[in-house]
Amino acid sequence: MAHGRSQHPNAPLTPEGRRRMVECVLVKRWTIEATAERFQVDAKTVRKWRDRFIAEGETGLCDRSCRPHRLPNRTPRPIRRQVIRLRKKRRKGAAWIAHQVGLAASTVQHILNQAGVGRLDRGDRATDREPVRRYQREHPGEVIHVDIKKLAAIPDGGGWWMHGRGNDAFKGHSGAGYVYLHSALDDRTRIVYSEIHTDEQATTAAGFWTRAVAFYTTLGIDCERVITDNGSCYRSRLWHQACAGTGTTVKKTRPYRPQTNGKIERFHRILLEEWAYITDWTSEHQRAEAFTRFIHFYNHHRPHGSLGWATPMDTIRDNLPAMHT
Repeated sequence: MAHGRSQHPNAPLTPEGRRRMVECVLVKRWTIEATAERFQVDAKTVRKWRDRFIAEGETGLCDRSCRPHRLPNRTPRPIRRQVIRLRKKRRKGAAWIAHQVGLAASTVQHILNQAGVGRLDRGDRATDREPVRRYQREHPGEVIHVDIKKLAAIPDGGGWWMHGRGNDAFKGHSGAGYVYLHSALDDRTRIVYSEIHTDEQATTAAGFWTRAVAFYTTLGIDCERVITDNGSCYRSRLWHQACAGTGTTVKKTRPYRPQTNGKIERFHRILLEEWAYITDWTSEHQRAEAFTRFIHFYNHHRPHGSLGWATPMDTIRDNLPAMHT
């Protein structure tokens, strides 16, 4: 209907009400003023529907589209295609796409909705309905998020992702094993330190933390607290000794609440989308070499919406200008 809400089919000024109003004027020969008073409308409204009926018949009593004949400010078609392509290829939200193409986020969302891709698959999101509580610490080092991500290793020659399951070239995949990404992320700046290991033992986790603290120290960041899940390596004596040795307070997430450590979980999702599965790797060594380059790209060159589209290193560039390349 004209006002975008559902009305009773026999209500005044629906097509049926307009037909009755026009009938009073043309058939019953009521005056314009009497008809307007009967239908509780202005006389100009009666004339408008009378004239439309005379010119167009019953069709003229239906609502007309409010869409303008011309849209001079409409987003050009090439940009609309670019928006949709970025959505399908990179699986990013409207804010990220808007930053890339130079449009307002609301405009991008409208384009995505029209194309039928307005909502991302939520299968990898938390299934509960607890409200999101976003927070960000005041200064670098106040909280460091730490977690481990387990990935299947790439066999030499490439795995099933490249060759397909059941292919002869796929033989040997089951023996390739796994790799473990040990990652630390500063809550304030999102600066990441990450290493690839072959296990998630307490000794490995403790050694990783010592090196991570040394890395953050070179940036002038004092690691005050570290938050982890309740994995066995993080409950071990070696882990607590390593944290005590660096003067860091240990915090744990609530059981079965990965959202508490959401920033590092989101980083691991970025790793999967933009590094681990972005191409067909021919070996684990090849992927590991790309990992080092990606971590540098993430820290120095990848813009973050949560940081106002700055990079992690941008947040401390004034103090460490030589670190940005």
